[in-house]
Amino acid sequence: MAEAFLENEDAIREVVQKFEACHYAPEEFTHTHHLTVACWYLCTLDRPEAFICMRSGLKRFIAHYGKQGYHETITRFWVELLAAYLEDLPAEMSLVSKVDCAVERYGSKQILFSYYTRERVMSDAAKQDWIAPDLQSIGASQNILPADKVEI
Repeated sequence: MAEAFLENEDAIREVVQKFEACHYAPEEFTHTHHLTVACWYLCTLDRPEAFICMRSGLKRFIAHYGKQGYHETITRFWVELLAAYLEDLPAEMSLVSKVDCAVERYGSKQILFSYYTRERVMSDAAKQDWIAPDLQSIGASQNILPADKVEI
């Protein structure tokens, strides 16, 4: 497995706390940080609560910096994709390993476009409300985790 993005659960918790308190500058809060926060919520809350926390956190973060840009479909897509992935991992797997595996697998934002056409996901309707993928369903391309990726 590649070197861990975060070395322990406290480091993951710190990323979440800094996000929730808007202590990251917008350019510091990378895709990897987004994934980390979403994984934390999904591993510590039920799926609906995790989505609500991610949505409200992103809206608060964006508003804190006086920006526009919250996107409902993209937020829900990543939460749903990560939830499907995390559900397939061994229950006894550590949180750090789960986050590392998710970051390794979904580290590219471009994955979105294997599920959505650009036109569909960038539409005003998709920014405002959830629109289902038009290229493949979420969970359709989940692969079994290789044994060497499991750390307990």
